[in-house]
Amino acid sequence: MKHSIKIILLLISIFSISLEARVDYSSTSEGKAFATKMHKKYRFDKNYILKLLKRAKHQPETLDRYRGRHKVGSTDFSWHRYKSKILIKESVDLGRKFMQKNRKYLLKASKKYRVSPAIITAFIRVESKFGMYGREYSVWDSLVTLTFNRNRKQRFFRSELEHLLILTHKNRLNPLKLRGSFAGAMGVVQQVPSIQLRYAVDLDGDGRKDPQSIADGIGSIASFLHRNGWSDNRITAVRASYKGKRFRGLKTGYRSRYKMSTITNKGIKPRERFPYNTAYLIKLRDTNYDELYLGSKNYRIITRYNASARYAVTIALYAKAMEKEWKSIQRGRR
Repeated sequence: MKHSIKIILLLISIFSISLEARVDYSSTSEGKAFATKMHKKYRFDKNYILKLLKRAKHQPETLDRYRGRHKVGSTDFSWHRYKSKILIKESVDLGRKFMQKNRKYLLKASKKYRVSPAIITAFIRVESKFGMYGREYSVWDSLVTLTFNRNRKQRFFRSELEHLLILTHKNRLNPLKLRGSFAGAMGVVQQVPSIQLRYAVDLDGDGRKDPQSIADGIGSIASFLHRNGWSDNRITAVRASYKGKRFRGLKTGYRSRYKMSTITNKGIKPRERFPYNTAYLIKLRDTNYDELYLGSKNYRIITRYNASARYAVTIALYAKAMEKEWKSIQRGRR
């Protein structure tokens, strides 16, 4: 009897998901209202919007991520995982190959925006592993699903859907063909539409700022860094020493900034040169101990792209490794 009930409940669940997946957003009152809004606000053709909405496929898994039913922490990795997956020789070798293959555009972006090929490469490695992932979902399907169904970031996704339509219209792109993350982030640097509109550049000169283009992705992250005040002459982050295995002396995080005198008075010492009067104090928890880092303004700039201390330190350390690889590549060209 219990077994029969379980089967019935499973069939009901499958049937419900099947029905949910066949939602026609063009026939809903919310979909029609959205089409009207896009027409009044941006002069889009209402029928064009409704046709696009009719093509959208509902994404239950994507929706679960923003309804509290998805595993916590699934969108940001532990410090141990960052180190074991990204800060390793195999990963550095991939970065070198990427720089060799895309040297032309890295040089072009570096010259135009005054940011090193190494930091550009580091962003692309962490964001998409050089385009190996970050294309698993239809951006249109994801953003439509998250726009027209209740979730904790619904207002944000509604805005991103508007920006996606503006982006594709300006750059003569088909919104149905764009691939990205479950949250609608696109390209090798995983930018949502609003960020694309703000920082994207046409680095390859084809007349479009294309989120799917590696060259334009290189240009867009260089543009972001430049406009936020990045300096290649500034040390981004260094490891620091302290007594013990767990640190509790000061509040840490990407907003925790102190005078160096306050930091050193707590027994914290930079392991490398760090010639600044203030620093962001970063604690990264590993299995058996905490790692401390001191971050500069460059570190804070990285966290404006992704507000994660682990993410920012990983990019800083990977970029440091890439500096050596880039110099080696350039010497080989002489």
